[in-house]
Amino acid sequence: VSSEGNRVRSCIVARESSRYKMLQRQLRQTQKLEAVGRLSGGIAHDFNNLLTVISGYNEMILREISADDPIAAMSTEIQKAAERATRLTNQLLSFSRREVTEPRVLNLNEMVEDLDKMLRRLIGEDVRIVLSLAPGLCNVKADPGQISQLMTNLVVNARDAMPCGGTMTIATASAEVGISDGVPAQE
Repeated sequence: VSSEGNRVRSCIVARESSRYKMLQRQLRQTQKLEAVGRLSGGIAHDFNNLLTVISGYNEMILREISADDPIAAMSTEIQKAAERATRLTNQLLSFSRREVTEPRVLNLNEMVEDLDKMLRRLIGEDVRIVLSLAPGLCNVKADPGQISQLMTNLVVNARDAMPCGGTMTIATASAEVGISDGVPAQE
């Protein structure tokens, strides 16, 4: 066998060895992501159980006091915070693939308004949020947790694209979706 043939075999062996190492790294990364998913799912499930207890006791408090009691307003805020925490927990469960999505009919304007305070805290003081919500917006069928996650990701990405601050506009509008590029829209 010539030295040229040995060089070709060495190249092939080196390439296969590099490819094998790359595949091993990808496998380890995939295993780490699966472990993180299982861990976050377990924590989210336990946290969801705690939120159920908090919400339950809070509802009992609301039933025991009159609507004009000052504690009623605080209790209502506790309930809203527990509902937001439940939505976040559901996002974690969805990420860990331990919970299926639950599409339902939603009003996006209401979702944007519900998320507004949280998003403003998330982006900080250098970026101003302006809401431009279309009146009479059509409802959509979607999973509320996924919509919240989508909006949060979009807002964080937009904030990161404005390191010196600026104005971010969140707008809603009705649109008719049809066939695009020969691919029918899915319902």
